[in-house]
Amino acid sequence: MGGENSKLAFRKCVFRLADQRSLPDTAEDAWSPFWLMPDSPHDVFSLVTPADIRRIRDTAQENFIKLMDKVFDRLLVLKASRDLAKNPTTTKQLLNCVRVLARLIPFVYEARSDGSTIEDIVLWTQRPRPGSGADYSLGKQLVSATIDLLFTSGFTVPQATVGEDTAVRYTIWENGVGQTSSLGSSKENVSNRIEVLRLLLVLCCKTMYVPPARSVAIANRALHTIAYNANKKMVLCLLCSLLNTSLKEHSQGWAIPYRNSTAINPADELTLHAMQALFIMLEYQTPETKGGQSSDAVSDATSAEESNANTPSMVLVTGTETGTQNLFRVFVSKLHRQQEFDYLIGNIMRLLEETMRSNLSILASVTKQPTRHVMPQEATILLWLLLENNSLFKEYVVDHNRSLRLFSVLLYFMLNGYTDPAQSGMVRTISHILHYLSEDGQFATRLMQPFDQSILPSQMRIVDASLTHADFMINTAFTLLCSSKPYLVPVYSNLLLLVRNVSPYLTQISQMTADKLLSLFDIISSPAFVISEPYHVRWLIYLIEVFDYVVHYRAIDNPHLMYSMVKARSCFVRLKAFDLDKAKSELAALREKKSKSDATRTIGSLGAKADAASVTPVPSLATLKPDDSSEGAASPALSDKARGKRPDPGPASTSDTREQATTSTAPKQASPGQFQPSTEWVFSWLPDLPLDPIIAVLDALSVHVDRISNDVQRSAELAHPTEPIPSESGKSNLEPDQSDTKPADQSDTKPADQTSTEPIATVDPTLAIIHWLSSNAMTQAMPDLEDSMPEIRPRLQGMSPALVVWFKSLLWSMVYSSGVKPFGIWKNTHVRLFVIKSSQ
Repeated sequence: MGGENSKLAFRKCVFRLADQRSLPDTAEDAWSPFWLMPDSPHDVFSLVTPADIRRIRDTAQENFIKLMDKVFDRLLVLKASRDLAKNPTTTKQLLNCVRVLARLIPFVYEARSDGSTIEDIVLWTQRPRPGSGADYSLGKQLVSATIDLLFTSGFTVPQATVGEDTAVRYTIWENGVGQTSSLGSSKENVSNRIEVLRLLLVLCCKTMYVPPARSVAIANRALHTIAYNANKKMVLCLLCSLLNTSLKEHSQGWAIPYRNSTAINPADELTLHAMQALFIMLEYQTPETKGGQSSDAVSDATSAEESNANTPSMVLVTGTETGTQNLFRVFVSKLHRQQEFDYLIGNIMRLLEETMRSNLSILASVTKQPTRHVMPQEATILLWLLLENNSLFKEYVVDHNRSLRLFSVLLYFMLNGYTDPAQSGMVRTISHILHYLSEDGQFATRLMQPFDQSILPSQMRIVDASLTHADFMINTAFTLLCSSKPYLVPVYSNLLLLVRNVSPYLTQISQMTADKLLSLFDIISSPAFVISEPYHVRWLIYLIEVFDYVVHYRAIDNPHLMYSMVKARSCFVRLKAFDLDKAKSELAALREKKSKSDATRTIGSLGAKADAASVTPVPSLATLKPDDSSEGAASPALSDKARGKRPDPGPASTSDTREQATTSTAPKQASPGQFQPSTEWVFSWLPDLPLDPIIAVLDALSVHVDRISNDVQRSAELAHPTEPIPSESGKSNLEPDQSDTKPADQSDTKPADQTSTEPIATVDPTLAIIHWLSSNAMTQAMPDLEDSMPEIRPRLQGMSPALVVWFKSLLWSMVYSSGVKPFGIWKNTHVRLFVIKSSQ
């Protein structure tokens, strides 16, 4: 926009709409400045403030509605123009119409002070169209026009060729899925696509203004109009255009894959908006209605349109009833060509590996600048959506020669982001991906291959050259679980399910990995931990199933794991003898000690380190440290303080536990909101745990393990018998020299029990035990388990309502955050789907 005078004139037009009620259609001086005066999106978003829009909406609603109608009517006129590519003035006015609508629509969905909205009145109520007088629904017409703008000749796609008499060309923007060549779009086409996609996202943003509890039940009519009620050709072209644009590689030549600025260039901004639009289309499912049909479904495209050569292979699908399914999901599920799968997985891997290289570069380590341009979170979401909606693509990923590379890269992002709450969405998405892949037995089998740590930074590597991918997976799960981050609780379930699904195929787990797995079980199976939260029982069940599968199917293939289980036998026995009253007493005592400790720290009078070590808070996975190592026991070596924080590992109570039992024979009343376990709750899961066969196996093996330990020690003693050390007089110091006997009060008299013998050091029997556990002798020593053999069946991933709500919140929060800068599209609007936290 021009100088201050023109900006002031435009502001007066905005004020006029709120101050002067019921402006007529003919008052062009009130309406036309909105598409004539602004020169950029910044002008619209800075000069029309949220306070201005709310004032017009709430005090002069008829002017607000008329402004929407007038701007849209002007948009339709300009869209039909044949000289968009040649007339900059027409293009500017069309873009201003797009910008004004994008500015106003969020306040259509936003709840007013009384809780009501004007969405139905503005968008879905039939009323006369300005100029023509014919009844129309602004919402439907606006969605249709916005989609058309994405394919308008000379505006968002190149100018139509000579003889092509159409303003709207449904064609695919970039090469990739369904298209072998690019349109060769200009920078103006790219810039215009960004603005129209921004309007499309705004049109579909009603979900942001719905509370989470109702987000699944309330339909998004704009999204429904696109995904359910559109013709197939339009859906196919839009789907492939968004997908190919999302994965297009932007060559940087010899440039370093790093940017020291948070600014995003137009190509990356288009990629970001294309991904977000694709996500919300694929994610949306309309609430089920009676009969599963929508009353406002439109007819399919004609067969002549579908036979166009520039449409993807999925157009051959027949029998799809428009209006009953999300067509974006339907057509993604029909992808089947090898070259299309190669394109998808290759570019997703490229996006992830670009981020890895950028994170590990010297510049990134020095400046610590964020690298938003490669969008790893969007890449993982796209991968998850493709896996969920296309079973053939899942099979392709499992069979792909780079599947293990993908697995390693995903684990890297989990380890790199789990400490940052801002990356919790990506970490959880990856956990769902890995859980979904673990449902395939072939993928689980491939994880037994050696793991190459060279792609990882040094701080993530494990000093063990014999690691498999399964080893690194379990170590990663251990690291995340030990962090005890509240925002990672859903991730913990997925990680334990991942280990559980892979367990029937585990082979040659290392001793370090085995010890960590049993350390985890020691904590999760402790009585106080089991009853502290209701979902802890699910974690316990998943781990028990791991050991059950190993005992029945993979005992001889995992001698290190079997040895760790034998050493941790008391944990299984403790769980078998679970007593709710004792668990409650233990938990109450732990909570009381933790509250006293917190109070002590609050008043600033911390005791000595010895006192701090005796404090025992509620058992937590954080008591396990990722860098701990086990020394001949199931649990890793812990500091005195860490040991003090852990619950009693076995049935034999320590003096501290006995003291707790005497001073707190009855558990205190639980605080409001705390989980209160009952006897019925315990009996709903405890009898079903397959503990009997596990304990029977451990009992049988422990006899042989003890025997081997004794044999090794006896052999060491026989090979190196204890011999007395002769004295200087040549006599054995075991036979005192009577002639040299001195009075007892002399200083050089030696006590009779001070003999100089060299004891034999304890010999570590681990090698002998591992050798025996990996032999047929171990199999013969095991009891008959045929009657208790569990069926190898993975625990599947289901989209529960809570997961659907979380995923909606994740996607729309990403859309919201990307719109904060530079224009603040949704800033200062009353979003209800998620909470906006200030960065200050």
